[in-house]
Amino acid sequence: MLGSRISQIAYPLLALAMTGSAATAGLVGFLGTLPYILFQLPAGALMDRVNRRRLMIACDFVRLAALASIPLAAWLGSLTIVQVIVVAFVEGTMFVVFRLGEVSAIRIVVPPEQYPAALSQNEARLRAANLLGTPIGGFLFDLGRAMPFLVDAVSYLVSLVTLFLIRAPFEEARADQSGHVLEQIREGIAWLWGQRYILIVNTAASVTNAFYQVIILVVIVAERDRGASASTIGLVLAGFGAGGFAGSLLGGWLSQRLRSNVVVIVTLWLWVALMPLAGVISNPALLALVLAGQAFMGAVWNVSTGTIYMRLIPDRLMARVSSVGSMMAFGALPLGALAGGLLVQAFGPARAGVITGVAMLVVAALTTAAPSVRKGPAS
Repeated sequence: MLGSRISQIAYPLLALAMTGSAATAGLVGFLGTLPYILFQLPAGALMDRVNRRRLMIACDFVRLAALASIPLAAWLGSLTIVQVIVVAFVEGTMFVVFRLGEVSAIRIVVPPEQYPAALSQNEARLRAANLLGTPIGGFLFDLGRAMPFLVDAVSYLVSLVTLFLIRAPFEEARADQSGHVLEQIREGIAWLWGQRYILIVNTAASVTNAFYQVIILVVIVAERDRGASASTIGLVLAGFGAGGFAGSLLGGWLSQRLRSNVVVIVTLWLWVALMPLAGVISNPALLALVLAGQAFMGAVWNVSTGTIYMRLIPDRLMARVSSVGSMMAFGALPLGALAGGLLVQAFGPARAGVITGVAMLVVAALTTAAPSVRKGPAS
């Protein structure tokens, strides 16, 4: 996860360095996250049929090879923007499959009474990677454009070693899995469709995820326009990691004391207030603080809603239902990356941030107005 966060900031920086175009940087983000739409549903059906651990190991092998190709091509002097796009697409595809296995396995290895604590710890791990990864990624990029990708490749080697050391099963004993894949996908969709609260919250999350793709590019371009180095940009974006890490530490505690719908509504309106500031604040420290505030509630949201999902979804449907939710929550990322490039190119970073804030206001109002959100989940 640390390696992925290091290369995440390097993709747009590398695209900008190679082409000088914000639109191209957005295109790289779009194609790198396009698998979140294309492959979620079949990957979910696959994860509910096979040995999850073995498939996760295969994903890490592929990601290791793909990331290592960038420093190799750079060393040979043959690196092109097309290769960068292909690597981003492959890495995004493997992320989709790997994540569904990881999410599904948590429910098996953790007892129900420990779901909030376990999800809080996993969220802390993610946010710590965000906190450390962006400044390290910016620093490594300043040392050499291919360095972040080399470090990311090494991180997958570490991940492979740890996966090989795990001997516990990642799934319950499987019943007959001979049904048609499309029918199994339909079963997951039907289950989620019957859970109105989860459905609406996932929809709000998906749109908001798209908005944050815009905000990240707004921050990167705005800081570049002010003459900031890649290291400085990494430190600013580390505000996401710092705030998210703090939120993850409190997420388990808060999710046991606040209803999930309260967390969702408060988070949405906080984002309405903070999101437009990303493109207009020129002080790096203050900008990092604003990003931290947004990420703090985002982490609490993830732990709170994740606990509800773990308690409601049966294991035989876990990967399939998660794939539908992930397609909604992450599927908007490529659209957000593409829209971010176009908005920043057309209006500049400050106006693009304000436009995104207005759109966030609409999402918050519609979500809050939904009866199932005001009532909260059934369990």
